[in-house]
Amino acid sequence: MKEIKVLSRSSFLAQIQTHLAISKIKTIFKGSISTHFTDSIGDTDTSSKAWEKHGFGVFTNSLSKQLHLNKADLVVHSFKDLPVKNSKKSKFICLNRDDPRDVLLVKKKSIRKTSLTIATSSPRRKFYLRHLGDFLPNKKFKSNSIRGNITTRLEKIILSTKHDGVFMAKAAIDRVFQYGQKINNQEFQNFKKYFNQFEYIILPLSNFPAAAAQGCIAIEYSAKNKKLDTILESINDPHAYHQAQLERKFLSRWGGGCALDIGVTVENFLDQQILFARGKDEHTKKYFHERKYLSKSKTKKVKHIFPANLKTYKMFNREPFPLKKDLSDKHILATRTEYLPKSKISKARFLGTAGVTSWRKFNQTGVKINYSFDGFGEKYRPIESYYIQSKSKPLKLTYEKNKISSTFQPLAHYQLVPSLNEQTIDNLFLAESFYWMSYSAFKLAIQLRPDILNKKNACGPGNTYQEISKIIPKEQLNVYLSYEDFKKYELK
Repeated sequence: MKEIKVLSRSSFLAQIQTHLAISKIKTIFKGSISTHFTDSIGDTDTSSKAWEKHGFGVFTNSLSKQLHLNKADLVVHSFKDLPVKNSKKSKFICLNRDDPRDVLLVKKKSIRKTSLTIATSSPRRKFYLRHLGDFLPNKKFKSNSIRGNITTRLEKIILSTKHDGVFMAKAAIDRVFQYGQKINNQEFQNFKKYFNQFEYIILPLSNFPAAAAQGCIAIEYSAKNKKLDTILESINDPHAYHQAQLERKFLSRWGGGCALDIGVTVENFLDQQILFARGKDEHTKKYFHERKYLSKSKTKKVKHIFPANLKTYKMFNREPFPLKKDLSDKHILATRTEYLPKSKISKARFLGTAGVTSWRKFNQTGVKINYSFDGFGEKYRPIESYYIQSKSKPLKLTYEKNKISSTFQPLAHYQLVPSLNEQTIDNLFLAESFYWMSYSAFKLAIQLRPDILNKKNACGPGNTYQEISKIIPKEQLNVYLSYEDFKKYELK
């Protein structure tokens, strides 16, 4: 094979994705590669009801037809745009997956409004507006439809008096910042100009799962083209491909292309897979919100767990002290909501939480949160500098004498004083399986009951796991995203 003809959409983002695909192909294929860009039906029909008129695949079907008319050797797609059921005439591979999360962009001049109009044409994202009130303080939300390429959408929002914000795929934003200047510098500068006029809220997958296969770039080619098999299979990311197809399988189970108001993402952590799904089941017409461990082996359940319940659980008193440091223009990670005056914490340039429970608690106090590690720990999907826009070293608000290594600089605002109540002590000595929400609690517990080291233990996948796994073999340490998940899987 001397030449490969590549077809893709003509949009700025599609050209970036095509560049990424060709760069991968060139590592294997030494012949010539030609590119042709065209508009899909979804690009030419900019009406808000394009999906209803043309069906799922509005951005891909017309390009796939040209492939089978031998107008091209392969087509580069956003995997999420492909119909769940593809033609048997085609084969697909997947490049490595980028961040699947959605980002809510809100105009800086609109961020303090009590009611926001968010531009989106996606039924899934329109459905999510019902739940944004738990994550943005004092807000009511409604939607207006919007279409257009990534830069055009931002421009429309900034120039409009009817719109306050817009949803975007984080992978799309990241690709523009990483490769956009090389593809089209003028387009990139325009994008950057508009992007910098927004506040950014990176939505947690646990509550706002993405479109199936979001963040994946797919390459489609004819099943008859055996010459491309070796080339494309060598650049296929089998892990990303499996994830994308698994999400599409779940999507199909709930209605596939007909039920577009469904988000489904399979996330990986510590060799495990967890499913986040939310939306409307097309078959039952009922809404659902699901979190499921797909790769967890069955665990023998026990009668007594620790903590038995969180209401009576107490191992420490937390004694606060004044937070003197100015947090203005800082990137802050807050591990607890207590003892943090709104007047100080709300001045942060970019504010994150360890999990969504803390996010919701901050939201109730009127403090705006920008992102969460969603219970996965600090190493989970680090946030890029173009979101943070702060030159200061990121700070982690934590307890005094916290020695656990972190990418964040520790800033203490309370101290831990051991103080176990009677119920907790009784529970500690009765339990057969233990869930640790902090390394401090684990250290205190094994001083009181050393044989815990030989019992069933579990914790979250972040810093607590990092430290406990140094003492307990990893194969003997179960991992859950929350105490509630632990209780569900291990209590009889």
